Amino acid sequence: MSDHYDVAVIGSGPGGYSAAIRSGQLGKSVICIEKCGEDQTPILGGTCLNVGCIPSKALLDSSYEYHKAINQSSDHGIKINDISLDLNQMQTREKKK
Repeated sequence: MSDHYDVAVIGSGPGGYSAAIRSGQLGKSVICIEKCGEDQTPILGGTCLNVGCIPSKALLDSSYEYHKAINQSSDHGIKINDISLDLNQMQTREKKK
């Protein structure tokens, strides 16, 4: 790791990672400064990545697929007799996004 950077970005939320990416595209050396959790592991991404925009979009996507299966599958000649939600699996998928 270098001791000198052209740009220091404080926070890696939506504004921070955009600034870091753009700075890198412009040929700058970049360091991101982020807070740590109680166990001293970095918490990269801020609210948007970890609990806001992106995770909620993953859950919305799963909900949309469920809606399509119930309401539109018969339009394609697909009959679904027993359909259910597995919320634990939805949340596991959401955490991978």
